[in-house]
Amino acid sequence: MRRNRLIGLILLLFLWACQTSTEEQIRQTLNRRGEALTKRDLSLYLSCISKDYQDKEGDLSQLRKRMEVYFNTLERIEYDYWDRSIQIEGETAMVIQQFHLETEKGGKKNRYSGKEALLLRKEGKHWKIFKGL
Repeated sequence: MRRNRLIGLILLLFLWACQTSTEEQIRQTLNRRGEALTKRDLSLYLSCISKDYQDKEGDLSQLRKRMEVYFNTLERIEYDYWDRSIQIEGETAMVIQQFHLETEKGGKKNRYSGKEALLLRKEGKHWKIFKGL
């Protein structure tokens, strides 16, 4: 009986450690995306995005064009997030977080704040964003 409890506890700790590791990998992807926005680094940004990406404005091709324009025309991008929740189900995850985005072009600043929802999935060894809601 005692041995079964010990095995159960070890299994539970192992599963918890795997979950934490998965959650950390997802956080790393999202943090790289935030860094890419601030640095206006298109290749770093796209490294966080799935080739199967889709949102209400189009697919990866449209996203690439849109971000290229933003990064080439905006002089500054500041991005911050908080209140992030991550729900993992197997090889997919949903992230909901509050964000604040500030951009500057020609001395004019624009500010955007809101809540964003992103769907990620595991592709090989990496978590990638495949849908923005």
